[in-house]
Amino acid sequence: MTAFVLLLSDAQVVSAAVHTESSVTEEMCSAAYWNGLNAEADKVLMSAERIADYNALALKTPECNMNDLTAMDGSYDAGALRDKLGEAVIREMPQKAVYANSVPVDVNSYYTALAAAILTTGWEGKLYPKYALAVAQTQIRSVPTYDYIGYSERDSDDEAVLSSLRVNEPFLVKQYAAVNGIPFYYGSSSNISGWVMAADLAICSDKSQWLAMWQTSPKEKFIVVTTDEFSLSESHYMPKTSGVKLTMGTVLKLVPEGQIPPNIGPRGSWNNYVVYLPTRDDNGKCEKQIALIAQNKDVSVGYLPLTSGNIVNLAFKYLGNTYGWGGMLDSVDCSAFVRNIYKCFGMEMPRNTNWQKNVPGTLADISAWDEATKTLGISSCVPGVPLYMPGHTMIYLGTVEGRVYVISASGSLSDSAGEAKVQVQNSVIITPLNVRRKNGTTWLSNLNGVVIPWCFTKE
Repeated sequence: MTAFVLLLSDAQVVSAAVHTESSVTEEMCSAAYWNGLNAEADKVLMSAERIADYNALALKTPECNMNDLTAMDGSYDAGALRDKLGEAVIREMPQKAVYANSVPVDVNSYYTALAAAILTTGWEGKLYPKYALAVAQTQIRSVPTYDYIGYSERDSDDEAVLSSLRVNEPFLVKQYAAVNGIPFYYGSSSNISGWVMAADLAICSDKSQWLAMWQTSPKEKFIVVTTDEFSLSESHYMPKTSGVKLTMGTVLKLVPEGQIPPNIGPRGSWNNYVVYLPTRDDNGKCEKQIALIAQNKDVSVGYLPLTSGNIVNLAFKYLGNTYGWGGMLDSVDCSAFVRNIYKCFGMEMPRNTNWQKNVPGTLADISAWDEATKTLGISSCVPGVPLYMPGHTMIYLGTVEGRVYVISASGSLSDSAGEAKVQVQNSVIITPLNVRRKNGTTWLSNLNGVVIPWCFTKE
């Protein structure tokens, strides 16, 4: 025993440390650290009624570019839309080199073929939109292709991706195209319009079925996913719900207590949340199936209370995750990061940073302030507010020793200390605002807006 102890004492101890920006300490890499500095972390910032008012007002704000899908289901000329979409592919084709799946393509031939597919396979006549639900985490794209479109052989962004859809998120379908045998639907989500692979959407029989799956009310119980992602259990006997990936902000209705069957496939329901999940039958129609979510998964029954502490907690669920432009790689970019966090409180946020700055609430234009004034102003804010600079948004965490710290899904930047050497991060990271951009300026100097969405006036 003595020899064993001596052997242990002589052994080399290896300390594994997470790599961070130079001013970010190990203790800062915890939501508890920042919430411990915030005396009002548990204060409710907005009631459910106020959030409903906020959402209604956001839908009516043109600068938010949000879609009220429930009011967009009137008839339309499908042939005219088909022609318009085909023309848009040609008109908006990149005027630079394009790589599909890292292989160079002839730009004119590639995009002309996409336009031709729309024009030859698209619908025509007077139609009504089809009510659809996402059955998988999926992408909304600018053109009907599932190729990874880059402007270089190693482009880190799929340039065709516009946004993403969570499971059970509604989508209004208005057009169709078959490209190389792969069917796509064109339509609108709550925050953007584009093309989605048909295999990732299920078409509801009517509007009432569609609304019943995703529209929530105080009388119904539902769960909200409050972590970055998890997958449902694999099942040989339940293939349509097996391994389905759920991401932050996903909302699923709970099966009422008296309607829970004794068994779901080969399993019972004990210590599980029993939810309704949209699935797709062989004809692409929506089938409501029952699925189990293990009790250990990070979900909330109903929306979380909107508190500063909860915003910070949710932000840290993404810490270290990969950056995904528009939701590619089943991940988040900076605006989706903010959008998914606020969805957990029942709040709808627009797609991109410029649109988010126009949500109902107080927008402080700080573009003309010097860095000292910006630091003082931001430090007076409640942690959790979104901060904006051209092309980027982040969540304010707190101020330590005169430095403002944020968490965000970030691309390239330089450490706040030492030589200004920009490095690709493409991760959700914690940084002070004195990190630097490619031109040598700090994020703080570029900051131009602070948005406080819970401070708005109802019209």
